[in-house]
Amino acid sequence: MNRNDPEPRPTTSQLDHPFTEIIVEAYRVFAYDKPKSIEVCQRCCMDAEIEVDFFNPPIRELPLHYLRDWHSAAYDPKGIAKETWAYLLPRILELMALGENVSNVGIELSLNRFATGNRENWSIEEWSVLDRFQHLYLSWKIDRHKEFLDDVVRMFRLAGWDLRDLFDQIVALPDAKLAQCLWIDWCSWPAPGHEGIRLTAFGEHPDNAIAFEFYTSRNLYEKMEALALADDTDTDLAAKASAVASIIESNAPWARQYRG
Repeated sequence: MNRNDPEPRPTTSQLDHPFTEIIVEAYRVFAYDKPKSIEVCQRCCMDAEIEVDFFNPPIRELPLHYLRDWHSAAYDPKGIAKETWAYLLPRILELMALGENVSNVGIELSLNRFATGNRENWSIEEWSVLDRFQHLYLSWKIDRHKEFLDDVVRMFRLAGWDLRDLFDQIVALPDAKLAQCLWIDWCSWPAPGHEGIRLTAFGEHPDNAIAFEFYTSRNLYEKMEALALADDTDTDLAAKASAVASIIESNAPWARQYRG
């Protein structure tokens, strides 16, 4: 086996890992037979050694660099077979839960080779795992904040989840957590004077319009403004919430009357 990938890696079987229960369940309910085809471009896109060895390791031991190489290979635009995707899915979810990106191109493409977010494609047990994973992963990524929020949202959207439902989950989070996250995305990295709403490069119409509508919504603005003005908000958080509210207001269609 090609061992360029550093091993061993930590696993979600650790009792204090937030995804332990979900990943254990994923391996149980997605115990599909090993596929006969890798379902990507063969003898061309993948490393030759990885391609011939791809299905030899047990699924729980499939190396990260194998999956990254597989993700980099061309595939049928209609997607791959459900049986192949379902076989790989528990390992993909586990590596994602360990903070790894299974696609070198971008986190947005991690789950899009099959309509993962369409509940009609799965049994009740399978969908329960996927739905719980999605909710926990979104909140967990906001806490860790190693990727832009919109990138994580669109990853699930490109995999078939409903975009408005994803934004409903975000707006239901604690205001302080959301303010901190949006400030990092919109204010912390651009050069001064270039702060603004950031949308992923992988967005498409009409999803970009829906995303922009959410990020400039009056509801989100009022949450940030209220947090900034609350007596019990610490000074640093208040400044960040105020900066986020200012960006929302400067981009929101509903605020044009106030801008003249």
